[in-house]
This record gives sequence, structure tokens and C-alpha cells, in this order.
Amino acid sequence: MTIKMNEAFPDAVKEAERCRLEASEMITKNPECYASLKGQPSGWCVVTEKGFWKRSFHGHNEESLLRDRIQNGHRVILTVGIVADPRVSVTAQNHVAAVKVSEECKLPGEKLAVITANAKLHAASAMFR
Repeated sequence: MTIKMNEAFPDAVKEAERCRLEASEMITKNPECYASLKGQPSGWCVVTEKGFWKRSFHGHNEESLLRDRIQNGHRVILTVGIVADPRVSVTAQNHVAAVKVSEECKLPGEKLAVITANAKLHAASAMFR
């Protein structure tokens, strides 16, 4: 399926919102496991890439920048939705996240793990803004 540039931006935001809602639903479905996260804010991050090294992270408050990057040839490689307490640093134990890796992304697992961790941090820090 070919996606036109003008369709890619709303699709990226739609997928980011889907991931954010999926993370929130995890808390609703498992309240005993995630009791400390009930009522905490949620956010998202879309990671784009142009070329081999040029990656950018975009939170909910950076939609215009995300639109510009996509219009300038960046492609979405990863999307994260997160629920976390913005008053503490994000650790493996204190958040819930839903991650969607683009089918076109061919990065090795180790690199994707690092990018995912950075996307979670970016999404959590965007909740402050």
C-alpha cells in the first residue's frame, strides 16, 4: 500500500493516539497490576527517520514539527503510547507502553530497543509541556 505524503501525517497521529489508548486500556483491564498508574497522564511519541542517521522524536505537543518532517521526506519508523507518572523518572517498572514498529523499519532489535526507550522518555517528558 502506498501512502501519499499528505496522508502520512494524519495516519501517524492516528496511530499515536491508538497506541496511547492501548496503553491506557492495559491499566483499565489490569487494575491490580497497575494500581499506581491509575489516573496518571498518558502521551505519545512518533519517531521519524530520513536517511540512515537522521531520526527525530515528536510528542503530542510537536504535531506541526512532525507534519513538517513528514512533508520533507521523513518516514515513521516507530510509535509509542505511554502512561506514566510525570513526577518521577521513567523506569522499566513504573509505566505502561504500547509500541508499534513500522513494517518498513529494518533496524536490528538492539537498536530498536534503544530507540523505543528514547521514545518513551520523550513521550513522558512531553507530558510536562
